Amino acid sequence: MARPRNPLRDALRNATRRAWRRAGGRDIRLPRHRLLPVAAVLLASAAVAAPLGGATGSTSATAAGAPTVVVGTALTEARCPVEVPPEHASRVTCGVLVVPESRAPGSDPEKTLDLPVAVIASRSDEPAADPLVFPTAGGPGSSTFGALWYALDYADWAADGRDIILVEQRGDAQADPSLDCPELDTEHRIVDGVWLTGSAADDLRRELTAKCYARLVEEGNNLAGYTSAESAADLVDLRKALGYDAWNLYGVSYGSRLALTMMRDHPEGLRSVILDGTLPLNVNRHELMPAGFRTALDNMLAACAADANCEEEYPDLEATLARLLDTVADKPLSVTVKDPSDGSDVRLDLHDTDVAAGLFDALYDARLVPILPFVIDQLSRGNLDSALPLAQSSVDSADYSTEGLYLSVECAEEAPFNDPEAIAAAGEDDPILEHFVDPGGLPGDCEVWDVPALSAIENQAVASRIPALLTVGGYDPVTPLAFSEKAAAGLAWHYLYAFPTMAHGAVWQNWIDDCPASIAQQFLNDPRSEPDSSCIAAMPPTDFLTTSDIYPTSAIYRFNTDVVQSGKPVQVGIPSIILVLLIATLVYSVVYGLSWLFRRRGGAPAGAVPVAATAAVLYLAYAGALALVIVNTDPLILGFGVPVAARPLIIALLLAIAVTILLVVVTVRAWVVADGTTFHRVALSVASAASVAMAVWLIFRGLLFL
Repeated sequence: MARPRNPLRDALRNATRRAWRRAGGRDIRLPRHRLLPVAAVLLASAAVAAPLGGATGSTSATAAGAPTVVVGTALTEARCPVEVPPEHASRVTCGVLVVPESRAPGSDPEKTLDLPVAVIASRSDEPAADPLVFPTAGGPGSSTFGALWYALDYADWAADGRDIILVEQRGDAQADPSLDCPELDTEHRIVDGVWLTGSAADDLRRELTAKCYARLVEEGNNLAGYTSAESAADLVDLRKALGYDAWNLYGVSYGSRLALTMMRDHPEGLRSVILDGTLPLNVNRHELMPAGFRTALDNMLAACAADANCEEEYPDLEATLARLLDTVADKPLSVTVKDPSDGSDVRLDLHDTDVAAGLFDALYDARLVPILPFVIDQLSRGNLDSALPLAQSSVDSADYSTEGLYLSVECAEEAPFNDPEAIAAAGEDDPILEHFVDPGGLPGDCEVWDVPALSAIENQAVASRIPALLTVGGYDPVTPLAFSEKAAAGLAWHYLYAFPTMAHGAVWQNWIDDCPASIAQQFLNDPRSEPDSSCIAAMPPTDFLTTSDIYPTSAIYRFNTDVVQSGKPVQVGIPSIILVLLIATLVYSVVYGLSWLFRRRGGAPAGAVPVAATAAVLYLAYAGALALVIVNTDPLILGFGVPVAARPLIIALLLAIAVTILLVVVTVRAWVVADGTTFHRVALSVASAASVAMAVWLIFRGLLFL
């Protein structure tokens, strides 16, 4: 079998040869280094390898057995900083790029940063010579390596024709140093069992942010060096280190701003650029965020009105939402979520601004859009359980961002150009937007994150002739179509496509619909030819879920979080023991029945065994049918209820409860009058206890759909 292609090793070797030839040397073959296969490294340890370049960029001692291939003093091969699934291990090679912390005049050249890099081999035997680079997964502060799963499992639109390169942005989670703020982790936001919201949360966040800032500065970090311009320069170093003459850039969300900065500062070597959810430099994002939210919301409301089922169930959805926000402004909603760190219960009080922010966040994801009218309606009716999945998701994702990097970039190149008064006035005279507050926390947080504002060029349009593809989703609340249009005005060679039923990152969310990704693939193959976009017209409209589809209940959601995900022995053990006892009851009944057929006598109280068997069959049938419903139902529905078609299952459960009552009566009578042998009375007592326990457990878990 041919040895799997190792693109990073090949690039390292070829780059060294080119450097040798440029210096006048002969084209010689490098000595073969003893490289550990990536799969073996990952099976041995998922930990990050010790940096293979010292603080000065020179080669240093490495982790035991770690390979050391050096190009100049900039790039070394290393273990991957995150776990790579074994089925993909042969495609992934990781390394570390060493870059200066700051390239500004007078900066300390000895102060360097280590940026993890991964090269993912194309699925093609003859990949194109120009790879596609993912410089970040958004944010800023959304780790590129945190999105390795996407590059491996969902980016075939790129990997089918070329290698993919991931590089961790300076300061992000896997970089060294990282500007992560553990001071802002979940446990610090919970006070006396309550997740702080509103002004109390804002005050605490700024206090904790100030502590993070002070720590990072004390550790010797120059926080002014973490900008989009410096990150763009890092990409230039990476391209040169890998030896590519040209490559392509994919920027999603904030990554599009980084890509535009690259087009402005370092256009050399850029074959094409994909801007997926475009954030241009020449927009004041925080001033325009309420308008972007309103545009996405209006598109969702219009789509609901165009859907016969949604229009019938929710004929005046906007007014319902406005009334809900007004109500919650006076009386916050209180729900109980799980602490992501230990699974304990945490109270979350949702104010009107929290509900509006939750809706804003949900519009990022096209998978959630179909359920939003249902959630709005249910909350307006007082069904707080309908907020649970979205509230839990918000809490779970609170620690995903690298806060220090986000603030260093935003406070230097975005916040200085936004007028606080314009931000405050953006939602005036709008019944929805008057409840919306910028979830980014700016400009208040920038008061404690003291980095200098950058020059006005960071607020000016980028002009370029590099071929660019711009994509935008109709439900995108943060980078609406107007942003893409503004960016496109300065791009002489561009293609702009809007996808009405997609949300933030239309190409990225290709598991929902692959039309945007198919257009991106065409563009990559030939950036100077207009892609065939006919698939847009064929995209199906949003299929909204309403109360005609879903019976509202949080039972399945709670069962999943409390039992399945928790893995706690008590939570899992109770239903397991009950099911075992019910199966044992069924086996006992079958054995007894066979014995009775052959002997015409059995020794059990008359009619008691058939009653016990009937109860066991009904409970097991209910459990089995419920399991089938769960397996075959869209998880989105199960987060908020069960399919209406599943409600007849309640008949089996009600019958089971009725038979359980009869079984208890028969068993008690048998003991009172000494009917049947002791063995059978004990067996029937166990069967009765199992049936009663099952009924109580199902009712306690809310699985009695009434």
